[in-house]
Formats: sequence, structure tokens, C-alpha cells
Amino acid sequence: MKIRGEIYQELYELEKDKEQVFSIKELNKGEKASLLSDIMFKSMFQNDERIRYSCRLLSHLLDMEYKELLSKIKLVKNDVNKKYNTDKNERCDYVAEIDGSIINIEINNNSSVTTMERNLEYASRLYAKKTKVGTKYRYTQTIQFNINNFAFKGNEDIIDIYYMQNKRLIKLTSKIIIVNIYVPKLRQKYYNEGIDSLNELERCILALIEPNIKLSEELIMGDKVMEDYVKEAVEVCSEESFGESYDKEVALQEQARNDGYEEGLSAGVEEGILSSKKEIALSMLKEKIDVNVIAKCTGLSLEEINNLQ
Repeated sequence: MKIRGEIYQELYELEKDKEQVFSIKELNKGEKASLLSDIMFKSMFQNDERIRYSCRLLSHLLDMEYKELLSKIKLVKNDVNKKYNTDKNERCDYVAEIDGSIINIEINNNSSVTTMERNLEYASRLYAKKTKVGTKYRYTQTIQFNINNFAFKGNEDIIDIYYMQNKRLIKLTSKIIIVNIYVPKLRQKYYNEGIDSLNELERCILALIEPNIKLSEELIMGDKVMEDYVKEAVEVCSEESFGESYDKEVALQEQARNDGYEEGLSAGVEEGILSSKKEIALSMLKEKIDVNVIAKCTGLSLEEINNLQ
């Protein structure tokens, strides 16, 4: 359904740009796990003792200095409100509160429309969490940062910010802001233009994403917080429990790539794709992988996954 007389193109109608998409794979000597890994993200960002690392990234994205952010930021439950009492819990990747605003970070390795629409649903439901101020209630400002391991042709921005606004750029509200970060576009800029072409934010993101330890150290250029991140990331990757979980994630990602469901999608083989996704999801359920991780890897909805059990 469209508004009469309005002509526009939706972002997800654009052709996918498959250059410089990052693959989660087995680590070699001199490498650390990428933040795009679900296991790595949980280890380094979903952890109160390591909150300075997510805070460092956010200090480059928000209009607040690192030290002030660090003194105010607080990780909160990453469950989103249920629509119905019968719904199972759904979890965002990362939720923090700063001065009454909610910050949501989502890692997206799957470029399906379903994944992005689910992120939008998460942002909307976080916004809908009312806060009581005195005798009144107010809706919570929600800023969602989507770190996307995919990009679109014709959209060359590394950072793409979306508001609710009209044609004259008058904002209806600033309480819901969606920020898309396209990792492949950043990697492309680095490989084409070199490290000196990157700003502080781009260096920080690339150091979090890239597995090469030496490159990460070059990117951070004396940033003490990020120096600590690289050292601790290397230590975490050497832990036996982390290695076992990471190996399972790599195997499941490889299985998904071998099944080639995204290639099939572009060819229009919808029925075969759905069957392939469900097979992958079943394998992941047998490994007792969290359903939210399965949803991110396969693009299936939580309802579709739960129906498989």
C-alpha cells in the first residue's frame, strides 16, 4: 500500500553488494574473533566488566564524550516487551541506558528483509517501554545501531541515519533513530584508499571487526581503551570454552553458506530456500543454540523456529 502520488524506493529493493562481506571462519595464528561473531559479541559487549569497550564505540557515534558516557551508561535487560502473554521472550543483542535514552546495538550477518524488519520491531518495542516521570508517563527515546555485514548497490554511505521526517526534513520525532553501519563499505574504503583515509569511528569499527591482530593494533593508533580491547579479545579467544563455542558457530555458518540459501533467494527458488533454512535451524536447535542466534543466522522468525521444536 502506498500514498497516492508518492513515488519512492525502499532500501531493501536495492541490489545486494556482495563485495567485502566478512565470513566468520576458523581463526589462524595472529587472528582474533571478529565482533560480527555472536559468541565474540556476547563475550566483549554483553558484559558489565567490559562495558568500556562498547562505550568507546558509542563515544564516536553519540554526542557525548567517552568519560561522561562511561559514568552514565548502564547495561539493562535485553528482553523486548512481549506482544502477547503467550509469546516467548525475544532478546536484542545489546541494550543500554544513558540519561533515560535506550541504546540498542544489533549485529546482522543475514541480509534478509525479515532480519531488518525484526530489528525495526525491536526498536519500536523498546521505544514503547513507558517511563513514569512524576505523575506522567513518557515514551523512551531509542537509538538503534545496526552493524550490518552486508551492503546495497547504489547506497555508498558507510553510516546511514534514518529519522521519521517529512520531505522538508522536519522531524516528526527524534525518539526513534535507526543507524545502519555497513561493514563491507568500510572494508572497501580501507582496501581502496588505505588506513589514512579512515576517521576515528571507522578505525574503531574496523578494529572490532577485522580478525588480523596486527591490523587492529595499527588502526587504534594509541587509543588506550582499544589497545585493551585487542589484548583482552586475544585472551578471550585462547580460552577453551570460547574456542568450543566459536568452532560450533563457524561450522553452522559454513553449513548455511554451503546450502546457499541466499543465492537461491536471488534466483527465486523460495520453496527450496525455506526448506534449507529449516534444516539449518533444526541442526542448530539440536546443538542447543539460542533461538535468537538461529533467527539471525537463518532469517527465520522466532515463531517459525519454535514451530520446528
